[in-house]
Amino acid sequence: MALSLEEQILNGASLTAFVCVFFPWVGGEWLGGKVITYSGLGFFTSFIGLTVLLLHVYILLITIIPLTQGSSIVKKKNRDLVRLLVALLASLLTIAIWSVLTKFTFEFSRLQIHFGLYGTLIGSVICTLYSFLLYKEGNRSSVREMFHQEEPRAPSHHPPLSPQPEDHGMYR
Repeated sequence: MALSLEEQILNGASLTAFVCVFFPWVGGEWLGGKVITYSGLGFFTSFIGLTVLLLHVYILLITIIPLTQGSSIVKKKNRDLVRLLVALLASLLTIAIWSVLTKFTFEFSRLQIHFGLYGTLIGSVICTLYSFLLYKEGNRSSVREMFHQEEPRAPSHHPPLSPQPEDHGMYR
């Protein structure tokens, strides 16, 4: 609960993508009638699945290690940028493997893409979006610090003072 809502969503999405690598990515009836199912760590996509898995482990460790009073992996000022780049790479690799498996399942019509790949894709994209959000928020804060500006305050809910009526009689 020490994390902001954005951090919780980012890490939840990364954890979802991490878990979904172990779920089925592709499956169906292979040549000869044999039924197969492969996770992200099986089939010919295993190297990319392992890379996506390790990228999400790294994103999670960037948050978990400082929370457990350990020394951080990445300096605090670079944390958001590193998470953004790592999440972007995980998303791009997931999209790449999704396109390869889509082409593959078109050639073998009895094979289909399963929910594990979709979960990994959605988790990676959400992780990328929230990493970008935190990166932009960090940039905005650093610019405010540079110019010594305070955070904008919420406007008060008092109605504006009405202007005094003009005395039009003085021009007669």
